[in-house]
Amino acid sequence: MRLAWSVVVTSFVLASPARAADLPPHGPLRVLVVSDSVNPNGLSDAELTQAGDLSAALSGPNTGLEIDSVLEVDSQCVDDALAALADPTTTTLIYFAHKSAHGCDNSDQQLALTLAVEDFLIQGGGVVVFHHGIYQDAGKQPILQLLGGSASSIQWDTNAGQNIINVADGHFVTSNGVEYTDMVMYSDGQNNVPLAQYPYFNNVPDERYPALDLLTSPGETRTLLFASDYASNGDTHVLGYDLQRAGWAGRVVFYQPAEYQPHALDDVDGNNFQILANALVHVSPAGEPPGETTGTDTDEPGTTGSPATTDGETGTPGTTAPGETGGPTNEPTSDGETANGELGSGEATTGGDETANGEVDPGESATAVSSPTATGGESVDDGCGCRSSGAPGLMTFVLLGLRRRRRC
Repeated sequence: MRLAWSVVVTSFVLASPARAADLPPHGPLRVLVVSDSVNPNGLSDAELTQAGDLSAALSGPNTGLEIDSVLEVDSQCVDDALAALADPTTTTLIYFAHKSAHGCDNSDQQLALTLAVEDFLIQGGGVVVFHHGIYQDAGKQPILQLLGGSASSIQWDTNAGQNIINVADGHFVTSNGVEYTDMVMYSDGQNNVPLAQYPYFNNVPDERYPALDLLTSPGETRTLLFASDYASNGDTHVLGYDLQRAGWAGRVVFYQPAEYQPHALDDVDGNNFQILANALVHVSPAGEPPGETTGTDTDEPGTTGSPATTDGETGTPGTTAPGETGGPTNEPTSDGETANGELGSGEATTGGDETANGEVDPGESATAVSSPTATGGESVDDGCGCRSSGAPGLMTFVLLGLRRRRRC
């Protein structure tokens, strides 16, 4: 039996919300979320970002987003997701699935989902790859290649967390409404990010992905958005990018930090939710087109934004991916994540199983989710701008059908 939940927001007015993401005017978004839950760090429901949380957050009050509807679908029951991706009124996909996709009859539907997402991008739909959506799992290689990256290890750090470094200052996703606390020297020669001072903020605690490969395609345009500098499996780490490829009228934005729900979703006035909201507006054909940043093909250097150099002057970071990467460093298995990197004070490095105890907690349930069961228990895996901003005074959310339009 399939359990499908759809959240629809109809005409109402919010007067001067006290807390919200800071966004420019944008068209109503019809959002599809494909999600599942894994809990390798043994977090509580209140701490863990899991299936059902995205739809609940996006349909909640004071987000700053104009949401027409949200449909969240379990990755193990993707029938409704395939239908929604084929619906031209769907504007945006959030891919938050650790596991390879299955139909509600338990059939393998990962290839069908990958082809549907590819067609969605060709037709002008926008995709946000959120946290473990980029994590490898058996069968996920084609969709990871399509979406541009693959992660293969985790670290849970409660002492230092990780710095979220803006390496594309001036890009809408990194700059609109995001507050940075300080500057840090950073460079990543492999990904054409020159040595300079870049703005950053810090997430503590946070789950890191020390091993993350960029999977490229000839002729693509990729802008690195966020990076981190913790020392594990090197000291340069990609946390986000903006990707367009030949034949796509749409685009992909990836953002990695999202394990800890109080950072990721609960604080709608905080940096992490602001970045998610920025990404949704940036990729969506219903959003106001953001100010264009200069990207490049993967074969040529390019620029976007202007970080401060060591003497306070402005510089131009490189924003393209390296050449072809092939595939993930570690071949994925159904057991999920592979440990890679050093274990330090306050860090928990996880490989293999990505559940807290390898068990499903029957007491946990996801809201606004299409689930393979009628009870909707938590789906637990055994693997794991640019524009000036201004807060709108009054917002009207209106239920309407809109056609996807191709981005210019």
